[in-house]
Amino acid sequence: MALLIVVFNAVDGVLTYIGLKNSQMEELNPLLSMLQPEFVLFLKLLLSGLLYYVIYKKGLKRFGSKLHILLWLVVAIYTGVIILHLFWFIPFLF
Repeated sequence: MALLIVVFNAVDGVLTYIGLKNSQMEELNPLLSMLQPEFVLFLKLLLSGLLYYVIYKKGLKRFGSKLHILLWLVVAIYTGVIILHLFWFIPFLF
């Protein structure tokens, strides 16, 4: 499940980058909106790797079922974000 979150985070970063570069969307996160899209993508990918390490190598063993439930919530949220990205990109593809 940690790997799924990392993949979703990376996909979110790539799709957001594409949307920002094509002026299809704007960054709503006030901290990230001040940065260049390339740097935001770099940060997302870097944080994806760190997140994987922390969750997989340290977190699951230390926090057990509480973290497991939280991770499922994160997966559900990222699923919604990815679906939202797809709705933005479907008109762009055709």
